[in-house]
Amino acid sequence: MSRRDSRANAERIVDAIQRLWADDATPSMDQIAAEAGVGIATVYRHFPNRAALESAAFGRIFADELMPLVEDTEDEDADLLDVAARFVEVVSRYTPVLGEVGVSQVTDEALDDLAEPFVELLRRGQERGVLRHDLEPLDIYWLLRMVVLGLNSPVSSESVRRRYLAMLLQALSPEVEGPLPSLTEQDYDRLNSPESRRRPPIARD
Repeated sequence: MSRRDSRANAERIVDAIQRLWADDATPSMDQIAAEAGVGIATVYRHFPNRAALESAAFGRIFADELMPLVEDTEDEDADLLDVAARFVEVVSRYTPVLGEVGVSQVTDEALDDLAEPFVELLRRGQERGVLRHDLEPLDIYWLLRMVVLGLNSPVSSESVRRRYLAMLLQALSPEVEGPLPSLTEQDYDRLNSPESRRRPPIARD
């Protein structure tokens, strides 16, 4: 089998699990193989276990569905509340799946992969004066993690998400008074934060 055919099979398998997730949060590997039109051995050749396949599928969701929303913030006229609400709405489509596969693990893996774009998002926001200057890259990671975990309850709704996202965004405004409590070096170490992300990306005058 050529590399092109191998890659195509892997793509079909990821496509298959995403389609099946629309009706079933835990499709069997046999169901996924049948949906993809490949043998079960082919599935396991590309993805040695369910966790590896789910990780690949969520990686694609973040890259194809969420990152374009982050890139929308490059427009100076972008409404950050609208962007944040759309971000959470995309994630909410997968709430049943996240509940089954372990939302914390999936969120951590996906955000780790997208760390640099979020750092760039923070830098642009600080340069434009719409985000407070004492925010650090680690703050964005944890805030996104909190949003994904906290606003995707089965009883949530669009109005609930917009209300609490609006509160969060107000707290990130440079107009908010008072410095943020500092993190300790032990905190950074425990959270595996590299030295380059232990300070705001924009130096204050």
